[in-house]
Amino acid sequence: MASFDGPKFKMTDGTYVQTKAIDVGLSTDISPYLSLIREDSISNSNRAVIFDVHWETETKTSGWSLSSVKLSTRNLCLFLKLPNPFHDNLKDLYRFFASKFVTFVGVQIEEDLNLLRENHGLVIRNVIEVGKLAAKARGTLLLEYLGTRELAHRVLWSDLSRLDSIESKWEEKGSEERLEAAAIEGWLIFNVWDQLSQ
Repeated sequence: MASFDGPKFKMTDGTYVQTKAIDVGLSTDISPYLSLIREDSISNSNRAVIFDVHWETETKTSGWSLSSVKLSTRNLCLFLKLPNPFHDNLKDLYRFFASKFVTFVGVQIEEDLNLLRENHGLVIRNVIEVGKLAAKARGTLLLEYLGTRELAHRVLWSDLSRLDSIESKWEEKGSEERLEAAAIEGWLIFNVWDQLSQ
């Protein structure tokens, strides 16, 4: 049975985010983890999955290849290191992104959405750019153009000292600290979305 058996990280409000990092191979079944993310997003009543993607430059004509995907809810953070080229088992990820049961929330994601469609034929059906939502809700255009950290700071006024500590020595940090940063960022944007959608 699938479980998020990676490190558990304490957030500034005292709650915990349970993590799982997967290096996706030919025989890796990611569907149980995607189901757990979906279930957690639905049980938290706002049906939001925070997502972020990372790209690698290729020498092919397309120029970019998806290298990793981070999916977060209030309680879970899943980090998928993807193979290049993609394998058939990633069809589950494509189906997950096409889901009408959750809202995918991201920061500065317009270019990522275009690259996903152009380079991988991946279309996310139900997506919200949380910076644009924050700008409209708060009447401050600047919020639309901020990254994760700055947006969370402006909307939540959260303590970001742990995230700052990890990011200040990023090249020296190991995989557990980087997973903690991913969990913190996902949790922050989840809370921004939660606050703005009320």
